[in-house]
Parts: sequence; structure tokens; C-alpha cells
Amino acid sequence: MNGANNIAKSVIRNLTAGGKYKSVKMLDFRPYKTNVYNFQRELAGTGVTLDKRMISNHLSLELNMEGADEVLYFTHDYFSMTSCKNNTLNATALVSKKLGVKNLTAVCPVEHDMAYSDSKESWVEKRQEAEQKALSDNSKMSILNTDLVFGSDPTHIVHYMN
Repeated sequence: MNGANNIAKSVIRNLTAGGKYKSVKMLDFRPYKTNVYNFQRELAGTGVTLDKRMISNHLSLELNMEGADEVLYFTHDYFSMTSCKNNTLNATALVSKKLGVKNLTAVCPVEHDMAYSDSKESWVEKRQEAEQKALSDNSKMSILNTDLVFGSDPTHIVHYMN
């Protein structure tokens, strides 16, 4: 899921480098960007097939996840916190459970400098609420949160991981 972002591409490179995975299905809201084609060519050079699929709603998510045993879900990095991230996380948890996915891991960067919420609750509370719902909806789900701090010094991008 959302494999076009920089964190996802790095993880995919590492997972496919070991030879266990020779085919990756990338579901994304915009899988036909130049950087995705470049990534597809990069992986093809290592013998890995990247099958990119566009998702735009719950039905396209379910149809494109059919047959998956393992799913890595990545929220987009370098964008502000929005409700679509929480909704997509919850939809992925439910669809994974329905389709019998064996392992679902969500990698969710926390982007402090770009975070906001339109509700009375803080964005952290809204995010934690969505994550708890996803975890309760799918017992085979794990969530890895990363705390990203952006700025002019690239050595401080990954601040800590929990």
C-alpha cells in the first residue's frame, strides 16, 4: 500500500534484495507518477516485478488486495496529517481481515511539523484513535510508528522509532 513514498521504496528494496520476494504489488492513489516508473525500472534490473495498481476507494482496495498473504501499509510521507490516512488505515485493516491476509504491518510516520486536526481532539488523539480501531479490527496487524522531524538538516529526519 502506498509504496511510492520514500520510506516504502527503501523497505521494498531491502525486502526484495534477499531474494525471498520476486514480485511486489504496489497499491497507491497515484501509481503512475514518474518516480514510480523509475522505481519499477530499478526493481526490474534486479529481477523483481513491480505490479502497480491504482486504488481510489474501498472496493478498488479490496479487489487489488485479493490473493495477498502479506501486506505492508505505508502512509504517505512528506504530507500533512489528514483524515484520509486514518480512513485508509482502517479500511486496510478490515479488508486484510476479510481476505485472510496472514500478516499486516503498517508503517505510519508521525510528521510533527505538518500535523493538524480540524476537530476538538488533537491530531495525535485522532491518530491514536484510528490506530486503536485498526488494531482492534484486525488482530494480525502490527503498527510501526516513526517520528519524523523535517528541517534543513537531513541528519535529523528520523528522530526515533517506537
